[in-house]
Amino acid sequence: MTEDELGQKMLEFERSQTKIIRTTGNELLIGKPMRPTLPCDMEEPRPSRTDTGAFTPILRALEKHGPMTSRDLARLLKKNSHNVCGTVRHAVTAGLVDQTPHSIPRDEDDKTNGHMDCWLYHIAA
Repeated sequence: MTEDELGQKMLEFERSQTKIIRTTGNELLIGKPMRPTLPCDMEEPRPSRTDTGAFTPILRALEKHGPMTSRDLARLLKKNSHNVCGTVRHAVTAGLVDQTPHSIPRDEDDKTNGHMDCWLYHIAA
């Protein structure tokens, strides 16, 4: 057997391990393959969303109210802060929004509790 043939057989074996379900005695563990998918068999990562109407309310808010944190944007738009943060990140990736390091008090009621670092977002020039 040549080295190339041996390599192909080893790859076939490793690929077969991704399809075999682990067993313990007579029990099948559903959804637990022997090994994860091989890197050479993984799909290409999806590109960042750049063509979406989700940017419109964020861009309008930044245009009207000026630079804001994602937390402020979420409050203004009455949306989930995690969703707004993700959409703003995609807008930054698309080049529509710029981010600047920013620091705010941890508690708005108690200004002695230190500061929190975050991003201040504004419309890209």
